[in-house]
Amino acid sequence: MNLNNHQKAILALILASIIWGATGPVMKLTLKEVPLVSLAFIRFFAAAIILFPFVFRKISIKRNDIPILIISAFLGVTLNITLFFWGLTLTSALNSGIIIASGPILLLLFAHIFLKDKLSKNLLIGSALGILGILIIIGKDLLQNGMHVSPIGDFLILIATLCFVFYQIINKEIFNKFKPITITFYSFLIGSLGFLPAFLFEFSKDSSWVANLSTGATIGIFYGIFLSSLAAYSLWQWGLSKFEASKAGFFFYLDPIASTIAAVIILSEKITLPFIIGAILIFAGLFIAEKHSSCHQLN
Repeated sequence: MNLNNHQKAILALILASIIWGATGPVMKLTLKEVPLVSLAFIRFFAAAIILFPFVFRKISIKRNDIPILIISAFLGVTLNITLFFWGLTLTSALNSGIIIASGPILLLLFAHIFLKDKLSKNLLIGSALGILGILIIIGKDLLQNGMHVSPIGDFLILIATLCFVFYQIINKEIFNKFKPITITFYSFLIGSLGFLPAFLFEFSKDSSWVANLSTGATIGIFYGIFLSSLAAYSLWQWGLSKFEASKAGFFFYLDPIASTIAAVIILSEKITLPFIIGAILIFAGLFIAEKHSSCHQLN
């Protein structure tokens, strides 16, 4: 069956969302054996090296493009992944998946602030419901005694999501100058270099984990390099270059679904009533906010 570009874009966005949805549980399991910064650096630097042969003829840049590329990569990779991994060590993969699902709402809000998008009633109602859902999930952790998850982890995941939102907004400008695969390469390379100083310090203090990696952790590293980084970022950027901007946020619905399934299967995490209530509110907010007619493209 031959697919047109629109259908290929839909498939690309679906695959990227599913891969990213499963990333939280997989990375949480891997972080039990691999230090945080080491995992982040290996994941993105290896991905940049693998991607280089496919883009080396397209990577010339003008001097005035360098600052925005650095800021974009720092927000979308270095800061986003650091906070995401740190948050994963403190909260559940279930929580992280649902909080990340608030990304489209946050994107619409900041698109209004920075891109002067029109603020509608649907957006306000949807945002309020989404924020309430996040507060219920985080509040559940605040009220638990002897808990194995921390509300600090939830906040870190939320800030990581905000970083990715700003990464998307900044990329709106970069997308007009570079092909999707080139943007992906620069994000990986510059972002991984942001991890380098901390990685060298971390590795010099303890490198024993390398010789003691389990099969599961090794699979997690390869999942991070080839699927979470190379495949998902490339599919997402390419899909969005072909897909209608107003429909892009829909595919974030798949992320927490995949995350929930993976967290229950891989980590044996339990679904609680506050989690269900918070998730319903976030999904309801997403549905209402997506009715907002001026949704911006996630680049």
